[in-house]
Amino acid sequence: MIDLFSIFTTGGIVLWNKSLDAVSQAIPNALVSDIFIENKVNESILYRKENYIIKYSVVNELGLIFVCVYQSILQLKYVDEFVANIKTIFLNLFKDQIQQSKTIGDPFPTGLNFEKFNSLFDLRLEQLTGDTQKLESQRDLKTPDLTSAVDTPNTASPVSTAPATPDRSENSSPASSLQKKTRRGGRSKNKQNSLLAESKKKTATKQLRKWSSDGYAEVDSTEVLDYSNANDSSASLAHSTEDLGDLASYGSATKNGDFMVKELNSLLETQDDDATANSGTATVSGKAFGFLKNIVGGKTMSADVLEETLSAMQTHLIQKNVANEVAEHLCKTVEKSLVGSKTKNWTSVETTVREAMTEALRRILTPNTSADLLHEIHAKLRANKSQSRDAPRPYVISVVGVNGVGKSTNLSKIAFWLLQNKFRVLIAACDTFRSGAVEQLKVHVRRLQELTERLGSGEVQIFDEGYGKDAAVIAQKAIEYGQRHQFDIVLIDTAGRRHNDERLMSSLEKFGKLANPDKIVMVGEALVGTDSVQQAKNFNASFGPNRNLDFFLISKCDTVGDMIGSMVNMTYSTGIPVLFVGIGQTYTDLRTLSVDWAVNLLMS
Repeated sequence: MIDLFSIFTTGGIVLWNKSLDAVSQAIPNALVSDIFIENKVNESILYRKENYIIKYSVVNELGLIFVCVYQSILQLKYVDEFVANIKTIFLNLFKDQIQQSKTIGDPFPTGLNFEKFNSLFDLRLEQLTGDTQKLESQRDLKTPDLTSAVDTPNTASPVSTAPATPDRSENSSPASSLQKKTRRGGRSKNKQNSLLAESKKKTATKQLRKWSSDGYAEVDSTEVLDYSNANDSSASLAHSTEDLGDLASYGSATKNGDFMVKELNSLLETQDDDATANSGTATVSGKAFGFLKNIVGGKTMSADVLEETLSAMQTHLIQKNVANEVAEHLCKTVEKSLVGSKTKNWTSVETTVREAMTEALRRILTPNTSADLLHEIHAKLRANKSQSRDAPRPYVISVVGVNGVGKSTNLSKIAFWLLQNKFRVLIAACDTFRSGAVEQLKVHVRRLQELTERLGSGEVQIFDEGYGKDAAVIAQKAIEYGQRHQFDIVLIDTAGRRHNDERLMSSLEKFGKLANPDKIVMVGEALVGTDSVQQAKNFNASFGPNRNLDFFLISKCDTVGDMIGSMVNMTYSTGIPVLFVGIGQTYTDLRTLSVDWAVNLLMS
């Protein structure tokens, strides 16, 4: 086990430090004096001092040093990988802030929030040491096991059998009765069976047929027309298992018990991507940006040199579903930053343009505010409990969006994630307009209840008042109900509405005032393309002058390949960050946005 991990600058300022065992400060100080002051950094990445081995890694462009200390008697094979992983995670989270502080002359950024980094550090350490709370056992969930779990109460459940389907349906049209009269009789090949069947029919009293004026028969049929088995709980549970998806790759729990949606792996995967990108910076562009090769030349960049290049770049972005106005803005930003500058030594103009555009996309997609929703929920619930003598107000999240983007499905994905964090969740069915919306949500809640019972996670219930009522009033009642019954979180489903329909959009302002949600999530689909700009603007402005959207959830990202320009459009037009992306139909198909992943796809 490691004893100490420290991150500090080349100027000697400690940015982050974690001691897992007592280590004398003389050990890391010896590293600084013997290696860095003596300028022996290139000789070895291992340093031995007394009974300790120090593994270190340096990021020269940022002036950062990552140090891991452990006892020399231990043979820790994972140390190299662990240091590389932690360096990658730290740079993904804080690189932009460190670079900004350097540009303004500050030695290091102030106010860094290490909450997420701490969780990822602990999680990665647990994974590599084999102590992580793995969820791979859930991958073996099978329908027979689930049905046996349902069918093992103390009291035996009654066996329900679906009624047999009749051989043929009775046709009461005039034409059919005419056909019966003209049909010729024939001798049965199996006379004995026909006589037996006829004798059984005689026991039932024949109902007299009454004919209406339009020539159709009026028969008071008592036959059951629904031949499905209404009490088939095993089928329902099998569906819930299908909706579960791959739980093993969904996420992991930290030592604190917080369940984190898969983000760590996506951060670590950027190691290979960055290595590939860096290895090609000094070479002629490959296949992906070969279209720039024959356009640009020379080392000094002017507006004339960049004009054709940026035109080709703009076309490339538009092909990725980036709106024309957004692509034009990005190209102007790149042009402004490059005109008058010179390329670096052994760096082509095309590589310089690529780097500048990558940085511009990263600035748009990187959130300006905290995107740690789980941390905010915990903090708000603690504050509500301290301020209220009675039952505290639950944390309220509302989901909005246009028709058909998958609001109910993605609300259920968010609910499943919250349930993994042991929250008590109340889902409010406030789509009182679309026929079947309440029933659809009830199906999701029933399956989530079955899964939570199986997995031993949180608790979920539904609140609904049917159709035709004011959604804002229902939302308000749901929050009051959740407060009385001590629910942690209320998730509010709303009706889909066209963003250019003023009548439907106007009701959102009243909804925002009465429900007063802590977070408003807009679900936008990756398929929508350039119309996403206007959708985001209209929804962001519909809640009134003092209320905006809080973040986006981009659905159906698994259907568009690398054409994910919609998230750039929506973030650019509103300044609202993308927090989640949907990558499928199951409850585990939810990921937090990795900015590097998105930028790499857009630039590929």
